[in-house]
Amino acid sequence: MFDYLEFQHKDGAKKDKELKLFALSTCGFCKKAMAFLEENDTAYDFIYVDEIDPELKSRIKSDFLEKFGKKMLFPSLVIDDDDFLVGFIRYHWQKLVSE
Repeated sequence: MFDYLEFQHKDGAKKDKELKLFALSTCGFCKKAMAFLEENDTAYDFIYVDEIDPELKSRIKSDFLEKFGKKMLFPSLVIDDDDFLVGFIRYHWQKLVSE
């Protein structure tokens, strides 16, 4: 899923899940989410949705809605192309990195 995008990669020791983070470059919650993943030494790929072509942005949002039945908000974290987290709620993200 989302194979048509060019994600940037952040390396980390925890690589058991494929994580794709959709963020906005100006979003404080997105920055907190990224810092959290890095503090927990978790590998992930990310893309700043506000820095890409508007047509591509629309495609991403449409694909997310079709796959998960939810509107994409920021940050959105796609887990193994099967599950997702929307928004940065530390408790839910902590469960993700603890599994």
